Amino acid sequence: MRFWPASASAIPVRSLPAVPRDLAHQIDEGYLVALSALRLTVKNGVIMRILRDGAAWDEHESAALARQAIDSLAAELRTTAARLADDSVLAAPTARESRSARSKRDAARVRRKRDEAARLAARSRTLRGVVEKLEAARDDEAVVRDLALRARDDTIGELMQARLIPRAEAVVLTEEEQRESIAGVKADLQRLIDERTGY
Repeated sequence: MRFWPASASAIPVRSLPAVPRDLAHQIDEGYLVALSALRLTVKNGVIMRILRDGAAWDEHESAALARQAIDSLAAELRTTAARLADDSVLAAPTARESRSARSKRDAARVRRKRDEAARLAARSRTLRGVVEKLEAARDDEAVVRDLALRARDDTIGELMQARLIPRAEAVVLTEEEQRESIAGVKADLQRLIDERTGY
């Protein structure tokens, strides 16, 4: 029976599941996530045009919304990729750190820095690949049209679902009850602020 903790070398280390290292696979997955975000953005744009502007559905305007969403997302991802590339350079160990790593602890720190720099660089490459695919999609009429038509279908589905939700009768409050409700909400908000700020 052991009365002291096991040494670190005696504790088995569970390896994490293997992550696919194939850059093309990572880019494809990132592109699918980007398409999902684009569908949501275009759908929200269509809903805003209908509800705010009272505009009717127009496929050409929805396609223009899709192109604008693609341009915006590509610019955002391009900026993030550049930042990650800079971060990977900053995260990498210096030549001096690598040369002077004598102890196991120093060697482990250098290894962790190298791993982090490689991870950031890989994310940057993946995002640049996603941007390339987005730019190709922007020029592909079929992809743009699919985004526009999906936005229309999703909008119709949401509006129909909203109409089917039963509505409760409006609750009528006296002025005194309204004041008490507002005071209760203010007290709840103040308590949350106090808990967050520690005052």
